Amino acid sequence: MKRAFFFALQYFVSFQKNTQIMYKHLFLFVGLFALLGCDEAYESDNSEPGNTTAPVSDFSPSGSNAYWIYDVASISSQVSEMNFTSTDSIYVASSNGTSFTLDANDDGIARGNMNILLTNGTLHKTSTTLVFNGTIDLPENLADLGFTQDLSIEDMILLDLNTSNNDELFSNETNFSETIDIQGVGIPVNVSSKISTTKINLHNSKTLNDTDYNNVFEAKFALNVAITGSFTIAGITQTIPILEAQDVMKTTYFYVENIGLVRAETTQGISLSNQLVSVLSLLNITLDFPTNITIENIEELRDFSLE
Repeated sequence: MKRAFFFALQYFVSFQKNTQIMYKHLFLFVGLFALLGCDEAYESDNSEPGNTTAPVSDFSPSGSNAYWIYDVASISSQVSEMNFTSTDSIYVASSNGTSFTLDANDDGIARGNMNILLTNGTLHKTSTTLVFNGTIDLPENLADLGFTQDLSIEDMILLDLNTSNNDELFSNETNFSETIDIQGVGIPVNVSSKISTTKINLHNSKTLNDTDYNNVFEAKFALNVAITGSFTIAGITQTIPILEAQDVMKTTYFYVENIGLVRAETTQGISLSNQLVSVLSLLNITLDFPTNITIENIEELRDFSLE
């Protein structure tokens, strides 16, 4: 199944729509790198390392009147349009037993990357876990290019209190072939990807956003992608890397007992191969975007209510 790769693809496209970045041809290559950043000075950790187990509690409250307000900051030296600050108001849109959905802002569009993810599906929780399931319609611009895969991901574990530090919570590897259009030229591509979540630590106490919290679950979301393409030059077809294997999206996120998501740091980046740039030059195809892009996005909880 190709669900994990194309879910991340939709995730990136949605984020780009929010900020009105129209790098259409960048979508053709990967369609999923876009940003989430890390500020080394923001936090201090007062807990001891180890496999701490918190008492059974609620790390993702889902009361009908619950809401969370986040300050969002995006930074990119290569893409000026991705430099912005914003606010996300996230609230419980529906709740049915242990399952619930979240929505964002008046327009239904989140600006922070982690909240884009959380508002595009259904969350299921137990006393020790939080699991995400999402299904998203194929964006029209991708359908026009011939992409037909569904955009869904199932049973992605975001939080598990019973695992050890550095345990992988979820993993989905995908390999498939597709033909994409690059400025009128059909390019067969092979895509290998892995989407995963990993527990980092369960901190007894931790300072985040200049606030001290107890029982903080820290984890990481990662998307690793490698893409090769077949190009024909002077009647000779050769396969070259479009994207060397690399993490195109990484998010470190923090859930706090009886509060929910308190902070998320995302770094999205892409580095196109030198071989690709050379071949496109031979084919007289000019790229209208940088070959190396890094975008950082930080979400900080400012206020919340669970009543």
